[in-house]
Amino acid sequence: MNIQHKWNFSIGIMLCFLLFIGACKKDKVAIPDVPFKIDSYYPNSGNAGTLVSIVGAGFGTELGKYSASISGKAAEVISATENTIVIRMPEGGVTGALAITYDSRNFDLGPYIYQALSVKTVFPANGPAGSQIRITGAGFSSTTGPATVFINGKPALVVSVSDEIIVAEVPAEAGFGPITVKVDGKEAKGQNFTYQAISSIKPLSGGKNTKVTINGVGFEELAEGNLIEFNGTSAIVLEATKEKLIVQAPDGVNTGPLSVNINGQKIPGPVFTVVAPPTIQVVTPLSGPKGAEMTISGVQFSAVLDENKVFINGQEIPVQSATESQIKLLVPGGTGTGLVKVVVNDQATNGPQFKDQTLGITSVSPDNGIAGTTVTIKGSGFSASAANNKVYFNGLLASVKTATENTLVLDAPSGLSTGDLKVVVGGQEALAPQDFRRAGMVTLAGGPNSDTFGRFNVGIAVDNSGNVYIADRLNHLVKKVTPTGTVSVLQSNGADLVFDTPYGIVIDKQDNIFVSDIGRNHIRKITPSGQNTVYVSGFAPGLMTFDNAGNMYVNVVAAYGGMYKVNTVGIATKINGPSWPMSKPVVDAAGNLYYVDSGSSSNNAISRIPVGGGNEGYFVGSSDSGYQDGTGLAVRFNSIAGGLTLYGTGKLIAGDRYNYALREVDVANKKVSTIIKLRSGFADGAFADAKLGSMEDMAIDKNGNIYILDAENKAIRKVFLK
Repeated sequence: MNIQHKWNFSIGIMLCFLLFIGACKKDKVAIPDVPFKIDSYYPNSGNAGTLVSIVGAGFGTELGKYSASISGKAAEVISATENTIVIRMPEGGVTGALAITYDSRNFDLGPYIYQALSVKTVFPANGPAGSQIRITGAGFSSTTGPATVFINGKPALVVSVSDEIIVAEVPAEAGFGPITVKVDGKEAKGQNFTYQAISSIKPLSGGKNTKVTINGVGFEELAEGNLIEFNGTSAIVLEATKEKLIVQAPDGVNTGPLSVNINGQKIPGPVFTVVAPPTIQVVTPLSGPKGAEMTISGVQFSAVLDENKVFINGQEIPVQSATESQIKLLVPGGTGTGLVKVVVNDQATNGPQFKDQTLGITSVSPDNGIAGTTVTIKGSGFSASAANNKVYFNGLLASVKTATENTLVLDAPSGLSTGDLKVVVGGQEALAPQDFRRAGMVTLAGGPNSDTFGRFNVGIAVDNSGNVYIADRLNHLVKKVTPTGTVSVLQSNGADLVFDTPYGIVIDKQDNIFVSDIGRNHIRKITPSGQNTVYVSGFAPGLMTFDNAGNMYVNVVAAYGGMYKVNTVGIATKINGPSWPMSKPVVDAAGNLYYVDSGSSSNNAISRIPVGGGNEGYFVGSSDSGYQDGTGLAVRFNSIAGGLTLYGTGKLIAGDRYNYALREVDVANKKVSTIIKLRSGFADGAFADAKLGSMEDMAIDKNGNIYILDAENKAIRKVFLK
């Protein structure tokens, strides 16, 4: 009895094990059901023998498992793939329902019409508005009326038609749907057509590696099915749906239209503009507490808010507002110390370091000046006790006069030089957003109550040692002013040089001094050793300049007297172009001549004669007076009596007399901007306080300091820009 029980138990265990193994094997070899998804079939009409394609997904590929019928009559299934099944319509069939069976599963496709009219193929089956498609079939011709074509129910323009071929133009907003042809009251449908269009791209600008989102319709869902070009250069598709593509701008991208090419059909899009990466110029403040407003100034930012990203020490900070030149945000606190980074349309640039602390400087006013200039510093975390705030100008300690937690007032110290401005309170240090510039105006020599110089002076020049020379017309002398302001008379062989009417003055690279004497119609040359000779004569010479080759350009002091070019051996030839130039001209490193013409432009424009070319006329400005920065002919001056001088590489400075301004000209793009704009009168100091009487001429030394002949105040004024 016990043995039998054990035997039955063993048999039970074995049966359970075999059932488990069988179940596992069954699971392993089980074949999932085929999805068999039918999207469409075409054509829906034709004669016997017409091939009908069934389009979809998940079809079985075993031909023997298929059967088909039309109105109950058998039709031949001639091929089957995972996406397409092809049926041949039988002889003797009649219009009715078309059906297909696969492995005992029945599918009703829809009606099929036996008739002569049939749409067999469409090529291409995708494209944008205005593209042409070729429809092949039968029965298209008619003697009673032309064939009409519809794409997804929208009428298409028929370009040409024969009995078997129609060429039609895709209408706008055609969408996705069948191609339909109507002839003589009959109708035939073909395969579905995919309308394709780009509705927008974002962003519209950027550079290499910028990720661009293309919105539209009819895109391929497989990324590789969409070929993207930026002005002809292929790009990588990162993501794809039917209505959106995300692509990455390629290396070598240039400004031009973006396009999408699908199955050989090119879909035009808007222009993508290539711009340089952003540039950070100033970050205010460079330190501060949570809640402080940060302003980032620069270029190539985006006016579209979400196209700008800002990071502090690697942490992204929400942007509050944005223009092309300024981004604002609130400091979140807790960022620690780290770089400020701006990313615009995937183009990044790093800025200065930001400190997360209570002490910070938001503004310095003025941000330039000379020793003694009263400066107001605003920010946070200052001590209300003046002595507890240490302020350094490029390392030089200044004494704070008054203090609150948010404002410090002090005078710029003696010995001031351009450099960083720093506030130290307790154990914290804060830097100003920008360097404090030693900048302003001082009187080097003379003045309205001085007899150092006479009135009505015109010409000024500076030598390689920084000595300034002025043609003192009423005193018939040339005065020399040292960098410390000591004034003496130019001499030759130990004696004062006396002129009839000294007017212009220019100094060459060897420190030879040339003085134009309009009373004697000649230019005199005075060498460093004191030799005094006539360099050229025969006309009334005015203000002068040299080119790099040593040729001299001389205005003629006479109505419509023009300008002469004097070569290195003193031979003068007339220059075609200048009519009545009065202000000092200038020649750049390339040999282009720039001049101001009172005859043709009322002294309110700069004209140019390019090297090897003819007179171009107005370069910037026009004959109309005014005050307007800008580009080219839109610029306005009010008498460039102060003349022209070279300033750095590719730039000029124009002395705008009646606007009391120095204007910078960027030669490459003809852009004019104001360097300083003063007020009428006589006062030294920071640019906010300085006053000027007039500008008759100017010169610049090798350190970039500018000397203005202020004849109205009988003075030489020195301008510090750095």
